[in-house]
Amino acid sequence: MGLPQGSCLSPLLYNFYVSDIDSCLSEGCTLRQLADDGVVSVTGSTEFHLHRPLQDTLNRLSTWALGLGIEFSPQKTEMVVFSKKRRPAQPKLQLLGRTITQSRCFKYLGVWFDSKCTWRAHIEYLKGKCQQRINFLRSITGTWWGAHPEDLLKLYRTTILSVMEYGSFCFQSAAKTHLIKLERIQYRCLRIALGCMPSTHNMSLEVLAGILPLKDRFNLLSLRFLIRCEVMNPLVIVNFERLLEQNFQTRFMSIYHVLMSMQVNPSPYSPARVCSPDYDNSSVQFDLSMQQEIREIPDPHRPLLIPRIFEAKYRHVDADKMYFTDGSLIEESTGFGVFNEISSASYSLESPCSVYIAELAAIHWALDSIASRPVGNYFIVTDSLSSVQAIHSIKPGKHSPYFFEKIRDSLSALSKRRFTITFVWVPSHCSIEGNEKADSLAKVGAMEGDTYQREIAFNEFYFLVRRNSLVNWQRKWDEDELGRWLHSIIPRVSLKSWFNRLDLSRDFIRIFSRLMSNHYSLDAVLYRLNIASSNLCSCGQGYHDIEHIVWSCEVHLVARTNFIDSLRARGKTPYVPVRDVLAVVDLDYMFEIYLFLKAIDLRL
Repeated sequence: MGLPQGSCLSPLLYNFYVSDIDSCLSEGCTLRQLADDGVVSVTGSTEFHLHRPLQDTLNRLSTWALGLGIEFSPQKTEMVVFSKKRRPAQPKLQLLGRTITQSRCFKYLGVWFDSKCTWRAHIEYLKGKCQQRINFLRSITGTWWGAHPEDLLKLYRTTILSVMEYGSFCFQSAAKTHLIKLERIQYRCLRIALGCMPSTHNMSLEVLAGILPLKDRFNLLSLRFLIRCEVMNPLVIVNFERLLEQNFQTRFMSIYHVLMSMQVNPSPYSPARVCSPDYDNSSVQFDLSMQQEIREIPDPHRPLLIPRIFEAKYRHVDADKMYFTDGSLIEESTGFGVFNEISSASYSLESPCSVYIAELAAIHWALDSIASRPVGNYFIVTDSLSSVQAIHSIKPGKHSPYFFEKIRDSLSALSKRRFTITFVWVPSHCSIEGNEKADSLAKVGAMEGDTYQREIAFNEFYFLVRRNSLVNWQRKWDEDELGRWLHSIIPRVSLKSWFNRLDLSRDFIRIFSRLMSNHYSLDAVLYRLNIASSNLCSCGQGYHDIEHIVWSCEVHLVARTNFIDSLRARGKTPYVPVRDVLAVVDLDYMFEIYLFLKAIDLRL
């Protein structure tokens, strides 16, 4: 009242203005409110037990609003009776003299709630919302042309998958007949992105693209939400515990049973948003120059040349002022090691713990050790690029790890005491003596070191959820009866596509995605799909499949001669089974096969 539209004070003042709204609730009624949208609810076994408390609450709310000079809108108010009875109660409620409309479903905070809790209305709503976005994907790509698959997968994740994920904590317990409609959207988008045939096995598409199955994705998001609630919103956990005490067994409760089996027990500590560091650039420096200097060095020569480069760069630094840090994960045991000429350390860290957390713990220990030494210029050498970049970042970090905050505090304190700290990144396993010793100490710490005390933030348990999702996905991939050809090529599932970080064209990715899935446009495959009348090649010498075309078919003898010569020029052995080439992702070999297929003008 009296504030301009969009004023930053409006939400705060509104909360003060309506802070006593709970006084209007009758016994048994509850209120859930987000801004000016509210839901009043009550449970009861008869219409009388529903009508009386709700009507009393509505009358009190009307009087309360009148006293504040505001008014509820009967036109925007709806009532839904949640019941699985064939003839549920139909209480007649009134607000400001007008009868409230009773609906079978209503939309609240972007989710459609239906009276039978089948979630059919919401899933149909998602289908309609995603259809336009699917049409956009189709408009920018085709079988032989279009956007790059990596870009299409990013578009799918950001514009379609994100829409289906919203509110999944509520509707993931829907029946399979409803959820399969969303899964089909994912399959359709992945076929568009990869250029695969419509007959391609559904899970094979997900394995090729590195996209988690939709049900596992919903479970992952729900578990992460519940883990966050352990610290940020414990009332949600209390409600689940009450349902558990009442032996409330539904599909909705299954996700909480999974959470209990994971034994999630985060510390009361809640990770804060870490803002800009409280130190100047002169006291804390970062040297990442070796990234560029070693880029052109071939892998076989790295253990010989990189130590020489490191020695030349830092030979002027006293050995006692250089700390090498490393983290290690061995059989679910995590530890860190710090090597210094004067003081070294190896510790284990309580699970769950990622290598990233272990790297930060090692840096924190090194800073604590430096704090007890004379003022000077000290170097912390690590092979964890992500840790150095995170410390170097001036952007606020959401829910930063416990050690990250401690490192910022230590750097601030050392800066005020005139210390100079330089973080140096080096590549791992390249025979740099100090780094190798830190790696050995980290392994010792992981297996038999004393436990390094720390707070375990709730977001560290996300690691367990992610691992659990991958285990479930792997089990499904191993047990599925279809897609066995691709399983022999990609036996382990991953959240990265098979072409991740590879500089390949769309056409190249499309062709080899089809070959990996064993669904392509040759008669041996089309006959299996009841499309072709025969699975034999026109040359009469074998099946019309990729193996025959590449190595045996007499029709392509001239092109094959040039193809084999090119292979030998690259130092490759001819007549290797195509499946073996695909399994090791030998790009040189695959590129020669690609050129051969282009030379004979074969469109798969």
